Amino acid sequence: MKRKLVTLLTAGAVSAAALAGGTAFASGNGNDQAEVQAFLGASQDITAAINAAETASGGKAVAAEFDENTGSGYYEVDTIANGKQVSVEIDASTGKVIKTSDEGDVAKADDDDIVDPAQLGAPLAELVAKAEQSGGGKVMSISAEHESGQAGMIEVELANPDGTTQEFAMAADGKMTPQADDDGEDDEDGQDAG
Repeated sequence: MKRKLVTLLTAGAVSAAALAGGTAFASGNGNDQAEVQAFLGASQDITAAINAAETASGGKAVAAEFDENTGSGYYEVDTIANGKQVSVEIDASTGKVIKTSDEGDVAKADDDDIVDPAQLGAPLAELVAKAEQSGGGKVMSISAEHESGQAGMIEVELANPDGTTQEFAMAADGKMTPQADDDGEDDEDGQDAG
């Protein structure tokens, strides 16, 4: 009887550890489930946020991401307007501008920052549409870096309806390549989504 109890307890502990690992994997690349669920439940999508930010700043978007703070979801969209970097926060429920911040002249940007929207190869909203079509989820964040003035790979994080997230590198033609998570494993099932 004692041996059966120890075996059952050990099996239960192993199952609990596996489930905990699965939960950590499902939440993906550091996003907690609350943030992913807030994103999936937001009435405004990232494309609407990009459009609102471009209107508010008078510029063109070069990066966008969803964030959540104490239950309130918002998008942070980086734009380039008149030689300046402008960050615009958009409420994920109403689509209204929360805050606009001047981030300084593009001439003083970090070396790997996109300082010209043309470096993306297409408008950010078009890239979002390509990523969602290729990846099958909703874009939670999209950004790019460049090297020596040349366009680099576009980094995309997708949220799936089941609450899991995946990270991809997207080429200009829309081809999506899964990126390894922190453990060196391919996100999700490791399949190419393109």
